[in-house]
Amino acid sequence: MIAPLLLFWVRREASLLAAWITTALFISSPFTIEIAQFSRFYSLQILLFALGAICAFYSMSNAVASWWRVALGVLAATLLGLSVSQQDTSILGIAGVMIWIAGALAIQVYFRPVTHQATRIWRIVVPLFAVVLLALAIAQVDDLRFLLHRYRYAPPFAAASASDSWFYHVRFLLYYPTLWPLVGIATVLAVRRSARLGWFAITVFSISFLLASFAAQKATRYLSFAQPFLAMIWGIGLAVVVPLFWRHLSAVRGELAQTLALPQRLGSLVAKSLVFLAVATLFLTNPFWLRSAAMIGNVALPLETPTTNWRVAHEALRPWISGAEIVITTEELGALYFLGRADVNFNPSKFSEIVELAPEKAYEFATDSRTAIPTISRAESLQKLVECFDSGLVVGPHANWGDPIRFDRDAQAVIVKYAKPIVVPERSHLFAWGWKHASRKWKPTYCSDLARFSALWRRNLDSQP
Repeated sequence: MIAPLLLFWVRREASLLAAWITTALFISSPFTIEIAQFSRFYSLQILLFALGAICAFYSMSNAVASWWRVALGVLAATLLGLSVSQQDTSILGIAGVMIWIAGALAIQVYFRPVTHQATRIWRIVVPLFAVVLLALAIAQVDDLRFLLHRYRYAPPFAAASASDSWFYHVRFLLYYPTLWPLVGIATVLAVRRSARLGWFAITVFSISFLLASFAAQKATRYLSFAQPFLAMIWGIGLAVVVPLFWRHLSAVRGELAQTLALPQRLGSLVAKSLVFLAVATLFLTNPFWLRSAAMIGNVALPLETPTTNWRVAHEALRPWISGAEIVITTEELGALYFLGRADVNFNPSKFSEIVELAPEKAYEFATDSRTAIPTISRAESLQKLVECFDSGLVVGPHANWGDPIRFDRDAQAVIVKYAKPIVVPERSHLFAWGWKHASRKWKPTYCSDLARFSALWRRNLDSQP
């Protein structure tokens, strides 16, 4: 859905070649494939943000009727707000959109000749509107303080990179060692080819990139909403350069063939081969394609944590998913999406996020408002679940097994004591343990309070007349 949107938008504002290059760069990006494979719920955020950005872009166009501009502005605010409801990192991108709108308004109102009375009115209205916004911001100082706190907060899993302002730069440089350093030149070329879209893309991406770089919580998926705008900068810029480069390369190929002391036909073939190898080397030394291919093929590169493949473990875990009294996971989104069930999430890092968002939930089995799944952080809580339910499944990414902030050694000890490993395909990169207790007449008194956490218990309760 996002790729056709980019293709249409860039084709309309720049050129067909720019549109195809932009779309190709976007869909082949390892950051895009990560979203498609690991965290598909971010896809809706990217789509809503892109749609909102397009509406905001055309709401500032003089070629659009006034009432259409107002309607597009309202629609843009709605779509961007919905993208924030999906992931609050969209706020960083909205800052970029607002800065571009402010710049476009300033140019239209203050830096162009006054042609009619409306412009004079706008010169008065814009400063007044800015004052009103400032007053509203001051009135909501508590909300601003909360946003600033969120901006500088990092949960345990992201604490290591909290002060690493080079985080995103290093990753772009790693995968795009040629294109990333040339982003400035690509911007100049993009602005020359399509001024409005070029400025819009670089403003949204650069503001998002800078704000994300200095935020405490970092992960490549958090900048996913801005990736289409980087692809646009490269795509439009390359569309200017590629035809010129290709013509020059053809001339060089002819001159190269003449310098070779070979028969004409053989010399031409050797020259073409050398030029092909030169271009191929330029492409191959930008290893984004290697990372993308490895993710598609579920192959872990050296020094890299293997990508979890929940889907291939579904068949082996199906009897447990349908029959276990309780299903505990360390990664609730993957379990919900691919296995269809997650009753309790054991994740100290996620638990700290819940408490951060809602301090009143600083207790075990607190419900995560984002998924409605109870979350625990201590081995004692895990042991209670194992003791209270006659059968259960514990499943999660293998990288979490023994991780101090996701499934520590105390939790491991509980599971090893009561459960047995379940065989799942090795390429799933999952750990899975299950237990089945003999039928018991007596259970600890606290078990009655824990019964409600079982999906099977709730299903049986709903089926009662």
